[in-house]
Amino acid sequence: MRFWGCTTTKKANLEAVDGKSMIEDRNWENSLFHERLPDDFTDQVMLELEGVKIEPADRADASDQDISRYSASGQPAGTEAQIMTGSTGHGKRRQNAAAYDDTSIVAQVKHYRLTRCSSQLKIWSVVVVVSVFAVSTLLYTQPTLADTMRTLFAKDSYVDSGMKKAREVGLVQISGASAKDQGYTLKVNELIADSTRMIIGIDVFDAKGNAIAGDFGLQDVDFSIFDNQRGDIGAVPFEVSTGRNETTSRIEFDFTRPVLTDKLQLSAHIRELRLYADKLNVEDPIKTVKGDWRLNLEADLTKAKEQTLLTPIDKTYETPSGLQIHMQGATRTPSGGSLEYTTELTPEAAGRALNGQSGFHELKYHLEDAQGKWLGDNREPEFERRSKLDRWSGKTHWFYQFNDFAYDKQQIRFVLDGYIIRERSEMSVVLDPAQTSAVHPVKFEDSGDAYLFKGLKLRPNSSNSGKMYATIPVSGTLSSPNFTQDIWVAVDENGREYSMFFGGGYSTDRAGVIKLQEDAGYFVDGLNQMPKQLTLKRKIVNHLYKDADWSFVIPQTGGNGVILK
Repeated sequence: MRFWGCTTTKKANLEAVDGKSMIEDRNWENSLFHERLPDDFTDQVMLELEGVKIEPADRADASDQDISRYSASGQPAGTEAQIMTGSTGHGKRRQNAAAYDDTSIVAQVKHYRLTRCSSQLKIWSVVVVVSVFAVSTLLYTQPTLADTMRTLFAKDSYVDSGMKKAREVGLVQISGASAKDQGYTLKVNELIADSTRMIIGIDVFDAKGNAIAGDFGLQDVDFSIFDNQRGDIGAVPFEVSTGRNETTSRIEFDFTRPVLTDKLQLSAHIRELRLYADKLNVEDPIKTVKGDWRLNLEADLTKAKEQTLLTPIDKTYETPSGLQIHMQGATRTPSGGSLEYTTELTPEAAGRALNGQSGFHELKYHLEDAQGKWLGDNREPEFERRSKLDRWSGKTHWFYQFNDFAYDKQQIRFVLDGYIIRERSEMSVVLDPAQTSAVHPVKFEDSGDAYLFKGLKLRPNSSNSGKMYATIPVSGTLSSPNFTQDIWVAVDENGREYSMFFGGGYSTDRAGVIKLQEDAGYFVDGLNQMPKQLTLKRKIVNHLYKDADWSFVIPQTGGNGVILK
């Protein structure tokens, strides 16, 4: 998840909650026990084995001190254990019965004790054989179990709520695709896919089959995804991001348009591996390996499509300052969801916008529940913006993704807070370096922004001896989250123009107000001597308008197929 180029990492909560087992416990449980045994299984087995002991064969004819083992019904207490031996046990019992014609109680006791000992030995033989078989099976399947524990859901992984939901409903697929070169094997164990994104996990193994710490840079790999039902002409556009835990490299493909097919084909051509000394230290690789690893895998979306809800939303709104909005629909997928709408500038707004009708603009909104509780807004990193301009109609189509968008499970209200239009501007302020300081700053107010320019400072350029560079310390509060994309220039008393670039820190509160921190300022590129006067001009402004008043509840109905008009 990205926000102004930064990456936010979250941890999966592995603590037992409301009696639920942790992820590691569930992984082992799912691997070892595919079917649940009855709750009373242990009690039944212990009841069957109660009082059963292994006795040497030469004690079978010993004195008759075991008559007390008969139950009140006159049947030997070991009858249930004998039945557990099955047909073989019954065959033995019939054979032994033929050898004893004496009907005396002593003969019957001897007969019973011989039969019981034989049955006991068979019971324990079965137990030993089953135990040995189980241990042997575990030993021989150790790699498979180890593979299972190399997972996207390891305790040190970033796991968002959509991934958790996909796992709960059984949509984590096991691929098994692998590629080997230069003595190293890359293997895809798990993948998650639906109509909004695909996530895969890649593990690295050495020549001996041991998992090792390794990954690769995006510059060293080529990915392609296409609709398996249409071939290459159905190529799916996407944006890719990476991350990793101790064993597994996490590759996420966020689709820039919804996928409506049943199957996707992913191809990855990796040309270089980066190997690390240990799984926790990934600052600098100890070795890089050039090679040719080609992974091809298929993602089945049929089960995910059955759990996908498509909800049409036919609502239109025009803002006071000239932005037309038409909501198209919402999609609820197992791993999250998406919201789709179109926007268009009115002729009046297009006249103010940079590049006219095709000028950049975007909405600012938040989501809330039935009680008005804030659920998130599109300043959050997980609200990824995908847009495409139709140059013939002048409309921009928006496709926003969410890691959690359960509008079918709870009421979710869309609330429009404002909108940004990138506009031309000629607003300026004059700075006198001799008079301006932190105590006597120059104020600049426009489009909801309030800057305080606190003088001009020349500093030596350490990379170029003898040269200087200029900075303008600044403070204040701003409204537009896109303020770093505003275009500023500085013009000296001789009419020479210099480019300006923002640097330093800033913070944003829940209301969207941006506050510049103490180290904030503008660099003036090319200015290396103190001017008598400097005019600061903002030529392009990302103007945030807050004059909108529009909200609606996302319908909780819909279908799991393409909406037909």
